[in-house]
Amino acid sequence: MKTILVIDDDNMILMILKQTLTKAGYRVFTVTSGEEGITLLATSQVDLVLTDYMMPGMSGIEVLSIIKQNQPLLPIIILTGHGDVALTIKAIQLGAVDFIEKPIHSKELIEVIKRTLEISEQNLSVSQPFTRDTRKMIEENSLIGKVPVMREIFKNIGRISLNRINVLITGETGTGKELIAKLIHHSGITRDFPFVTIDCSALNDDMLQKELFGYEKDAFPGAKENKRGKFESVGEGTIFLDEISNLSDNFQVKLFRILQDMEFEKPGNPELLPLKARIIASTNKNLEQLIVDGRFREELYYRLKVFTIDLPPLRKRKDDINELTYFFIQRYNRKLQKNINQVSEGVFEKLKNYDWPGNIRELENLILQAMIVGRGSSLDKDNITIPQNSQTMAGISITELTTLDEVEKVYIKQVLTQVKWNKVEASRVLGISRPTLNAKIEKYGITTN
Repeated sequence: MKTILVIDDDNMILMILKQTLTKAGYRVFTVTSGEEGITLLATSQVDLVLTDYMMPGMSGIEVLSIIKQNQPLLPIIILTGHGDVALTIKAIQLGAVDFIEKPIHSKELIEVIKRTLEISEQNLSVSQPFTRDTRKMIEENSLIGKVPVMREIFKNIGRISLNRINVLITGETGTGKELIAKLIHHSGITRDFPFVTIDCSALNDDMLQKELFGYEKDAFPGAKENKRGKFESVGEGTIFLDEISNLSDNFQVKLFRILQDMEFEKPGNPELLPLKARIIASTNKNLEQLIVDGRFREELYYRLKVFTIDLPPLRKRKDDINELTYFFIQRYNRKLQKNINQVSEGVFEKLKNYDWPGNIRELENLILQAMIVGRGSSLDKDNITIPQNSQTMAGISITELTTLDEVEKVYIKQVLTQVKWNKVEASRVLGISRPTLNAKIEKYGITTN
């Protein structure tokens, strides 16, 4: 019979958990503090620990850290009513095998315990807390997710952030792929090194080569000085290759060889230089289908997807819409100097009845527009403009005769106007890089008039 130690300062929860676990066939010890739990473990054989996070005195994270120092193979599950992204990742990094939010569902808990005891999952541990910059990055971006699929993603980030394996992030446009890449970088062993984004859709092969490889003076006509490329300057940091599917076939071959050999050629330098950086790539395309179509190299695909994170579209995580809405209200209250502190009846129902083809970015833009036209301290249902069958976006009617370029042109101009032509902010809202934004402004002839 397996033995489980339950630590929680709530006697009612202890009683319920003991009844549930005993009925499931486990022997159960219960204590009301972390200190008591540590003392009991010194004299009793236990197969698994369930500990609350928020307790008087020693917290669940402290309990986890102490246990892992003394019994590194003992599986521990954190229970909490105060879950957030940073806490989830930190718990996994310290060695917790799972992280369950209250209220606890008995069936789910039993399944997690059974699986945990079967595989005796082991995790690397880190003792450093999240840096201030990491916490700020999490709080200032829409890294929100209460639905199970997002919680699993955050747990996986806690694991993969402890090494430099390559990661492929897939998902539709607007799902937050770059935010996830930054979270991986800032959460683990790469946090003290640079994070660099390369927009693969904005640069041709020559520009990409110069940006990534750099060059020595006189390596080619016009090379008047030495240039360190990102592969060199990032060191042991992270290079985020955004929209990797846009790479040409020739550059795919080059990148594969670099990832295979972990070294690269710098034009003008006779020596091969080591690649120390972690590569995180993203795409909104189905790379497996592109491989079938002969448009993406299979060998590169497998080099990139050592670990894959597939971000779900917003239509599959509608339970997060409420929290995301409040988050965007808080963000734009500051930027627009508004004081919206409530959401009117019917707003959330209206938002959840829409499928969000533009995902989180579309939700953010819609909330921003509603706040701009709204008055008073409430986000009103009437100011929420949801596209219908004859859809409207950025003041243009989308019909069969409207080109995608025309829609994009008008929408980009509207965003630029709303942010008073702050290109950094416009790039963030649109989810594109500054060079890409500048290229589109030039392409469409967008002006401030």
